[in-house]
Amino acid sequence: MAYFQNIRNRIGEYFLLKQQGAYHRNRAIINIESANTIGILYCANNPVEVELMKTHIHSLRDMKKEVRSLGFLNVREVPLGLNGSVKHQYFSLKELNWYGKPSSQFIHSFVNEEFDILFDFGIPSQLPILFIASTSKAKCKVGRYIEKYAELYDVMIEADDTKKLDYVITTTHDYIMLINKKIIS
Repeated sequence: MAYFQNIRNRIGEYFLLKQQGAYHRNRAIINIESANTIGILYCANNPVEVELMKTHIHSLRDMKKEVRSLGFLNVREVPLGLNGSVKHQYFSLKELNWYGKPSSQFIHSFVNEEFDILFDFGIPSQLPILFIASTSKAKCKVGRYIEKYAELYDVMIEADDTKKLDYVITTTHDYIMLINKKIIS
């Protein structure tokens, strides 16, 4: 079974890398303070990390940002208790095609939204999240540095798979706060 999954993953990666430059969007490097709309992608398999992400989303909303998030559950179907809302949704293996590309209506809606900033907090990197990030029409895409996906993001944060989500959130937030900061003298 793992052999076939490995083949599917390689085919998925092939299609992901092939489509990287195929989508048109208005690129811009944007500071969090300047952003009005923020999209967040993350892995929702670990309840502790889901709570960390919810805390981060609430802090962004406290900054008067409109935030929409999409959490990936690596299970057959999203459990009934996790229905979420329009602003905070989950997706599972059920919403993926045979090689890992998401293909449901609410994901299509997320991808077509022109966020000022899209954060990919998928740790470890998940093919479905990478597909969404690559096709997103967000102006500024922020994710972890992975050499083969360098064309995917506008801003990349150095954080390997050993780094915990709280570290990645804090580092990314601090770095994006500094970008294009107006110097007051």
